[in-house]
Amino acid sequence: MSQIDQPPWHVERALGGDVGEPTLDREQDIDEEPRADWSQQLAALRRHWVTLACVALILASLIWKAEFLGHYFYWQDDFQILDLSLRTHLSWGFLTTVDDGHLFPGVYLTAWLLARAALYNWLAGSAIVLAMSAAAGLAAWRALRTLLGNRPAILIPLVLYLLSPLGFPTDAWWITAVEAIPLQIALFMALDSHVRYLRTGKFRYAVASAGWQAFGLFFFEKSAVIPLLLFAVTAGFLTSPRLLAGLRTTITGLWKGWLLYLGLLAVYAAVFVTALGKSANGSVGPTAQAVRTFAWKEVSKTLLPGLLGGPWHWFRPPNYGSAFADPPAALSWAAIVVTLVFVVASILTRQRAWRAWLLLAAWIVLADMVPIFIGRLKFAEFAALLGMETRYVVDAAAVLAIVVALAFWPVASQNSQPDGNATGRREFFTRRWRAVAIATVGVFAVGSVVSVQAFQTQTSASTVTSGQAYIANARAALAEVPAGTVIVSQHVPTALMGGSYNGDAVTSVVLGPLSKRGSKVSWTAQPTGTIDQLRVFGSDGRLWPAAIIGSTTVPMPFSKTCLKAKRRQLILRFGTPSVSWARVLRIGYVANQAAAGELIAVTYGSFTSHFTVIAGLQKVYFAVQGSATDVTLQARARSGDFCVAPAVAGDISAFPGSPIPAEPS
Repeated sequence: MSQIDQPPWHVERALGGDVGEPTLDREQDIDEEPRADWSQQLAALRRHWVTLACVALILASLIWKAEFLGHYFYWQDDFQILDLSLRTHLSWGFLTTVDDGHLFPGVYLTAWLLARAALYNWLAGSAIVLAMSAAAGLAAWRALRTLLGNRPAILIPLVLYLLSPLGFPTDAWWITAVEAIPLQIALFMALDSHVRYLRTGKFRYAVASAGWQAFGLFFFEKSAVIPLLLFAVTAGFLTSPRLLAGLRTTITGLWKGWLLYLGLLAVYAAVFVTALGKSANGSVGPTAQAVRTFAWKEVSKTLLPGLLGGPWHWFRPPNYGSAFADPPAALSWAAIVVTLVFVVASILTRQRAWRAWLLLAAWIVLADMVPIFIGRLKFAEFAALLGMETRYVVDAAAVLAIVVALAFWPVASQNSQPDGNATGRREFFTRRWRAVAIATVGVFAVGSVVSVQAFQTQTSASTVTSGQAYIANARAALAEVPAGTVIVSQHVPTALMGGSYNGDAVTSVVLGPLSKRGSKVSWTAQPTGTIDQLRVFGSDGRLWPAAIIGSTTVPMPFSKTCLKAKRRQLILRFGTPSVSWARVLRIGYVANQAAAGELIAVTYGSFTSHFTVIAGLQKVYFAVQGSATDVTLQARARSGDFCVAPAVAGDISAFPGSPIPAEPS
């Protein structure tokens, strides 16, 4: 093994220098002793400055992410899975439900608990994401420290992971964050335990690594690629410098661990195939053109710019809460060139660096491309757009941190101590290279801030205004609405859930769980019968009086709008045929007590029905389809006063008056 590949372990002093013990002047008086104490504490801090810097980086990234999450809210699949969780008992069948090719029991379990503890509470949901992010940051630090030792070098890959802009769009969408972050935790912790298994030979570390892999599989099926990463790291960097010898040693020396990992994958595969067989998910093979389009867009538009701090610019379709990576063409090509420069430079400097980059490429293909080829490229016209989705490559930032560590620095040895003094270590980065590294990390950090801010500017207004305020108003409205109110269930705003969610995106499903009124408030998709208080949710989440938007019959003199003993039939005519998209017919009338109980037949085109008269000022609704030229009312007997207002045929909409609550939240 060459000197540059030797695995020294102790802390690098090249950046920090040796710290001597503080001394006191012999003539110093007693009053100056506190200053000596501070000097000793400062010296202790200097000895552990790498640890303190790592902690500070993790805390800073969490503060940044907390501020970022404050601009977002639940969206799309978030509502769907939370609502499903409320309607379902916690069972194995529920946890193993396959959703669009995904098997993620951990996501279902987290959603089930959140839905019952704090439904639609973004503070609680954000706290889960932040807790997972904190665990991922600590896991990354632990894995890098195990690989390289407690040296300044670990700060660079740690920054590349913690500040990666690829993770922010994923974190803004709750369900994708809860799916993706545990995979990253599992990746780092499984690697850490596996390296300890290799160095000590103690099988309990292999069991721990398998446990972390199971944790990852519990949340995301991509974790099935983790054993391949462990194998590549072991054979390429932790055994013999010669690849064939390293492969042989890896297989024969750790065969018990590999059998354990493969056994875990076999069990998971059996569960996945069984669950997939029970689901209605179908898959259509992608075309070669779709595969090429997706792969090129993912690499050139999303992955490489994202790993370098991009994409700097985003594309947000109308009525869409997120955005797609869309760097300018010049910056996209620049990212490709810069990546090639770094790869070639590392290979020319360290013989084994190519193995690290090959590992990254293999992960991207197996974990970030193949699953999309199988499950998402059903429609070739969406291949380019899917390739610009950052959530499909968010885990690449975690793998990049490991790859950069392996490509540029030698791994630590088995017998080294984390906080010992360094002697005779050769640092890969000389003074000139160290300046290049610091400058590169600085450019990456600035680019990341610019990219995240650009994403936030384009997306946060719609999700906060249309999401959080909408739910707050709806919660207040359902608490205040009078007893006996009937609410028309309609599709929630598309800013919350798109049209493809069908019955899962109507207000009775999404907002119904917010009501604690029981039978005092009822819901209907199609109002029928006599309804006194009919309301509908507006786009702001408040309850508004329900109106019919459509066609109204021509007003008639009052004397001709009443049924009499000699006039048992009324014909209410539309000026022109009513709207073709009519779904609801409303007839308003006033009747005295003598007319109560009478049966009135109603004819609207080919539709016929009847209703029983109720005394007072009333509105009666009928479910109709299509247009008609008139509405005919026929009384079987006349024993009281019954007069009608113009009839209206159309669809339900909010009437601008007297909302609940009166003032928006």
